[in-house]
Amino acid sequence: MAKREYPDDDNRTIVNMNVEGFGWYESEEQKKSKQALARKSPKERRSLARSAYLTVALPLVCLLVGMLVAFTVLYFLWL
Repeated sequence: MAKREYPDDDNRTIVNMNVEGFGWYESEEQKKSKQALARKSPKERRSLARSAYLTVALPLVCLLVGMLVAFTVLYFLWL
């Protein structure tokens, strides 16, 4: 759906609708972090994404290995 254009619109903000409690609320911290992330180079963004994945990878691997060990023990004990 195309955004409507009004002939008398001069792009001024009369009332700030960024109110705490609304679903679209953004605090000043969130705005600053978005701006800081936007200023990062692609290499820095890839590095951030890689570190985030590695942070999640170790617990995930531990969970999968634990499930495999539990399955193997239960399989051989019950059969």
